[in-house]
Amino acid sequence: MQEQPSGSSSLDIRAGGPEIWRQILARTIPQLYGFFVRRGVHAALAEELTQKTVFDAVCRPEQFDPAKGTPEQWMFAIAHNNLALEMRNRQSHAKPDTELLKYLEVLDTQPLPDEVLERKETAELVRAALSSLEDKEQQVLRGKYLEDKSALQLGQAMKLSEKAVHSLLYRARIALREKLIHLAPQFREEQKI
Repeated sequence: MQEQPSGSSSLDIRAGGPEIWRQILARTIPQLYGFFVRRGVHAALAEELTQKTVFDAVCRPEQFDPAKGTPEQWMFAIAHNNLALEMRNRQSHAKPDTELLKYLEVLDTQPLPDEVLERKETAELVRAALSSLEDKEQQVLRGKYLEDKSALQLGQAMKLSEKAVHSLLYRARIALREKLIHLAPQFREEQKI
């Protein structure tokens, strides 16, 4: 069953100006965010998907067809498509071995355990993966997990809001996990030589 936004409008955004967009977005953004969260999406990803949905709608208002529904219903269709695309992308990634997966799951909530990091091959793997990330991603991960800084401290140092730091941390952890998964088979092969 398709979720229907409340407070729907009959405004035609194709010819509308900024005031029409402000009215629609003021109502719809919280509803879009709630749509993602109710489907079990992590808060930072829900925020990112909400931003992507709004961006997609604002950049392509000519795709809105008033004969098919309200602007809000159109934006929810975009949100549904963005969520489906995100889920397909996540499922298409190769699965690591179970030991590595166990450690990567820990990364979302706490630093890797010292005994894991003390293993030479793990330390080299993490170092290689971290160095392949973008500078901001490296900085936020080092600050959070190596220097034990709070999101507020990181935000002040990086000139970002606390909310932006949480979003960056979420994306950086995903990027690091993907790099680790990609690099792990190479490191296992090198260890055998």
